[in-house]
Amino acid sequence: MPEPELKRVLKLPAVTFIAVGFMIGGGVFIFTGIVCKVVGPALPLAYALAVIPVFISMLPLAMLGSALPTTGANYKYPSRMVSPALAFVGIWVYAWASFFGQIPLYAIGCAVYVQVMFPSLSVTGFALALVTFFYLVNLFGVRLAAQLQAVLVIILISALIYYAGAGIAVIKPENFSNFLQNGPTNLLLGTALLTFTYFGANGIIELGGEIVNPGKVIPAAFFIALPTVMLIYVAVAVATVGAVPAGLLGQTSEPLIAVCRQTTGRAGMFFFTVGGAVLALTTTLNALFIVGTKSLLMMAADRLLPSKMGRLNQKFGTPHMLLTVIWIFSVAGIVSGVSLETLASYAALGGLIIFLPVQIAAMRLPVLYREQYQQSAFKLRGWQLWFCTLVGIAMVIFFSIVILADLKSVAKISWFAAFVLSGIGYYSLRKKNLAAKGIRIADLLKKKEFHHG
Repeated sequence: MPEPELKRVLKLPAVTFIAVGFMIGGGVFIFTGIVCKVVGPALPLAYALAVIPVFISMLPLAMLGSALPTTGANYKYPSRMVSPALAFVGIWVYAWASFFGQIPLYAIGCAVYVQVMFPSLSVTGFALALVTFFYLVNLFGVRLAAQLQAVLVIILISALIYYAGAGIAVIKPENFSNFLQNGPTNLLLGTALLTFTYFGANGIIELGGEIVNPGKVIPAAFFIALPTVMLIYVAVAVATVGAVPAGLLGQTSEPLIAVCRQTTGRAGMFFFTVGGAVLALTTTLNALFIVGTKSLLMMAADRLLPSKMGRLNQKFGTPHMLLTVIWIFSVAGIVSGVSLETLASYAALGGLIIFLPVQIAAMRLPVLYREQYQQSAFKLRGWQLWFCTLVGIAMVIFFSIVILADLKSVAKISWFAAFVLSGIGYYSLRKKNLAAKGIRIADLLKKKEFHHG
């Protein structure tokens, strides 16, 4: 099956807004309180340090996106350069856990925040309406979804800057007097935890087939989005610790909301809750719809999924069948009553599974695609490439251990293992089925030319 011909409509601003919206999710609201208890007044420094390993590990992805821009890159790079089986299983776990767990989790999280202001609101009803809204927006084309993302991200950034400004205006310098009071070990631990708040930018390499001049835009978007988000996070951390002593912050489950309540009026509180907390989740939700179909499209083109799933709407050029699958799984997740936090952890593990072979693919790029590598607008050379990819691999191992430890239950870990095994089982059966028709999956590794769909 030929690869789908997607429309190149995304330029640098749109790609950057998608990356920023993907990164600034619920993490900044959840991890700020957790890490503040660990590092104390050094919270701003921890946020500043946390971006470094993430930025380093994203550079190989920027290089791949510059040299071989393609749709569904998180599947396509490792399937061609590492292992089609590993690439398939990683996307399998990430996709279904994201659709059934991560998207419903963000939708329900938004509903809970809105219910604080409107107590009579139905959480389930609002979550269903929100998921349906983003499903419909993305059905009408990636351009509309990206335009909506830009508006939402601008409001989100405005709300976070408003919060930071209000907190910094009443800052108490004495709150920073014993800056490293919790010690360097806790600072290192807090920094490691906060690196997770910068993940998500790697999603933009999925859009290579829809980006205008992707060889230059993809690296540029990385270089703009990560520092921008870091500056916002540091400003938020300075305002949080500066306005209220770290010891008191540790006593509240929602420190940003608590600080905002003290530093702003009712209108400001409303703006920050809706423009900040709610839009932090909705921008990530929209980004998941934007990029969620891309690797699946390539898997359908490779015949690993039924080819009809990869059909595009003739008018809007959108993968309407795959978007509908995402919507159905998301609705099922919302109404299921299953622990969505657990499924979100599974989705994170799936993302890590695929992040590892993408790093390995970056190592192999100069050998397998020497010409494209040499002509790339952005490239890593020699020790730079090895250093950056090793940092990425180390982060995958670290976070996998952290998430598995957080699952705690042997049953939950076993369910994840079963989830992975189901992907392996499907792949094996599909491989046999295709082999019976004279199609060998191993031939994917021999494809030396990327088609920029």
